[in-house]
Formats: sequence, C-alpha cells, structure tokens
Amino acid sequence: MKRLIFLMFLMFVCVLAVSADEAIGVFANSNTNSIQFIDPLTMETSVNYLGGELGSYGGGLFDMVITPDGKTAIVSNFGDSRIFCIDISGGFNTRPVLKCSIRLPFFAEDIAITKDGKYAVVTDGGFSNRAAVIGFYNGHCYLIKSNNLGANKYANAVDIIWCDNIQRYCVVFADYFQGKVYAYTMQDDGEGTLVFNKSAHVLPCRPVNVAISPDAKTVIAVDAGGPFCVALSFDNQCVMYKSKIVQMPFRSGQSCVFNKAGTKAYYLSNSRLGGTQVVVLNVNGPGDVSVSSTNIKVTPTRGTSQLFGVDTIALDPSEQYLYVTNPTLSGGKGRVSVIDLNVNAQVHYLDAKGIPTGIAFTTIEE
Repeated sequence: MKRLIFLMFLMFVCVLAVSADEAIGVFANSNTNSIQFIDPLTMETSVNYLGGELGSYGGGLFDMVITPDGKTAIVSNFGDSRIFCIDISGGFNTRPVLKCSIRLPFFAEDIAITKDGKYAVVTDGGFSNRAAVIGFYNGHCYLIKSNNLGANKYANAVDIIWCDNIQRYCVVFADYFQGKVYAYTMQDDGEGTLVFNKSAHVLPCRPVNVAISPDAKTVIAVDAGGPFCVALSFDNQCVMYKSKIVQMPFRSGQSCVFNKAGTKAYYLSNSRLGGTQVVVLNVNGPGDVSVSSTNIKVTPTRGTSQLFGVDTIALDPSEQYLYVTNPTLSGGKGRVSVIDLNVNAQVHYLDAKGIPTGIAFTTIEE
C-alpha cells in the first residue's frame, strides 16, 4: 500500500513538472478584463481567468508579453496606467495568480521584454515622450525609471534586442506623430537609463508598431496608413540606419512578427479594401526586406483602425501556426484565428471570452 501511494505521488509530481514545462499561449481580453490560455498542441482555450482583478474594466487590457522562463505573463491596462504581472507557471490547467502591479506616469500600452527576463520597457499609445523601465526580482516587479526621451519624441511602440558587439540592449521606439523611429541604448547601470543612439525619418510612413529581428540586424516599422512599411538595419555597433520603403499589397499595417531564424516576417494588415490579411515578407539580409507572393486572408474581417504597439499576431513554438487576435477594438471579434503556415491558410479559430488583443507564447528550450 505504501509503495502504491509513493508511486502515485511520483506520478503527481511528474504531471506537475510536465505541465510547468509545456508551452502555452496567453492572450488578453480587453473588454472583459481577463486572460485566457491556449494549448498549442490541441488548439484549445482555457476558461477566462482573473476577470476584474486586472484593474478596471474601462481601462482596457492591451499588450501581453511572457518572461523567457515561461513563468510570468505581463499585461498592460491602458486607462489605469498599470501593468500586471501574473504567475502562469502552473501551465494550461492551473489557475494563474496575480503577483504584482505597477502604476506608471502615463497610459500603459506596449510592452517589450529583455531576453534575460530582467527588464521590460513600456510605452504609451498617445502623446507621451516617456518610456518606463520595469525590473523583475524574486517574483516582484518594480518601476526602475521613467525615462524622458526628450522634447517632441513620442514613444508609441517599442521593441528591444540584445546586441552582442556592444554588450548592451538596444531599444527601438516608433513615433507615429513625428513619422520617426528612434534607437536608444540601455546603459549597464542597473538604473534603467536609456541613452539616445540614432533617429530615422520614415515619412510618409506613420509607424504604429515596430519589430526587431532575432539577429539584431533588421527593424520593420509598421505603417498605419499607406501601402508600405519601412525596413531599417543595425550595423555591428548597433547603430540604426534606414534601408528602404517597402511597397505593400495592402494598406493599414498593425503588427509584425519575425520567425526565429529571422528569414521571414509576418505582417498584419487591416485595410478597408483588403480586409484583414497577413502578408509574408522575406528577409534577405540586414534591412533587406521584400514582399513574397503569399498573402493570407484572415476571417472574419476585423476593424480598420490600429492599436499602438500591441502585438496582435504571434507564432506558436513550432512556428507552424500563426495566431491572430484583433488589431483594434472597434469592430473587434471574439475570436483568435489560427493560420497554418504549411498551407498558408486559416484553418481554425478559437472562441474568446471577450475581444482578444495582445497575444504571446511561451517557449520550450531544446
């Protein structure tokens, strides 16, 4: 009998270990103030969690990121000027636990996290020239510094990448109102100090989002209006240069995500004439981006405005499937569309308990 109990205990421990190591997706439901999990193996969604615990319903949940160890999800509540850190280490079948929250001196919208999971940078979706650096330590989050980027430099979206040659993080901001992209270097001072590096004029592009390739060589600025995007590049010292304007088949981009190899990027467009589309881009070299012949229709069609910086498309860990939420709340649908990249077509959709916006997946180390 004791042996049976011991074996059952070992099985229980193993189940817990497996569940903690399984990759899951997490998305925010903006209007119902909740999050849901995705099991990428079964393409199932969980019940909605933490409704009413993530700030006010009127504030609106927007962006979602996950720490590299897969244990913590971070979501922004725009109107409440807060970010919330959530323990998701239990996996798909375990109720997440709210760990902590931070109030920021501006409306919190876009979030980017460092590859070591020590810092996150948060930006506003309006007329703010500030970027907050958040620190994580021993299960807690805290505001390290609210950086003033300077006069007439608005930070409407953010991405961050590690640059090996200078042993620093480089932070890139999209400035929709000025039609510019800025690069800053995060100093190794433990105080979250951002130092200006380079700016690039990208007009007529109005960048609503920005994405950096995993090799820290290519930046794509997503244009909210016209039928184009802007490709930029980093040199070996992580200095940013504008490369070219890329003509796109559709207007009104909102999000962009690179594959792990950095050879392809998936660009979400939500124009009035084209509907909701994912345009597959080829990345041929640093700053050398071209449009492939593949456009993937997303149904049902979403609204035609854009959220600043919110990542509303995400690759699952296998990189065989692309998940699409809502690039805007107006006309938003209570679904997450699933695209099979083997056939370049939408093959499924997941019901959401609200209007899903920010989405991210954990990764499993090989």
